[in-house]
Amino acid sequence: MINNRGSFRLRKHIDVVWSVPEEKIEGAGKIFNISLSGINFETDKLFQPDHGMTVCLKSAQISALPSKGKLVWFKRVGENRSHYQCGIRFLKDMDPDPQWVQWMDENILKLADTGDNKILTRYLTSEEQS
Repeated sequence: MINNRGSFRLRKHIDVVWSVPEEKIEGAGKIFNISLSGINFETDKLFQPDHGMTVCLKSAQISALPSKGKLVWFKRVGENRSHYQCGIRFLKDMDPDPQWVQWMDENILKLADTGDNKILTRYLTSEEQS
């Protein structure tokens, strides 16, 4: 999906480890969608969020994942509102790693190459409605 960030969002459920070094907190989470410019992920716990705080990221499944971003938005979710869904924008002062761009390109191409056009059509339709 092309959005106001100008980047296609790839829906992928990927494990991520996150931390906020300044606050000495860390945890695990799940990425819901990802683009060249940022991610939407869910934390495993609550913390003191602040717009613009730096969040560090790691994923065993995406070795080239940009390692730092800024918290753009957050909302409490889950049973008993026990964790956050967060929007992170990767730091702009870091040039994109060519391996990161390649990973995104390859995964977008996999989606485009799907043999079942109904899946692709349903995916693109749901993205447009988001």
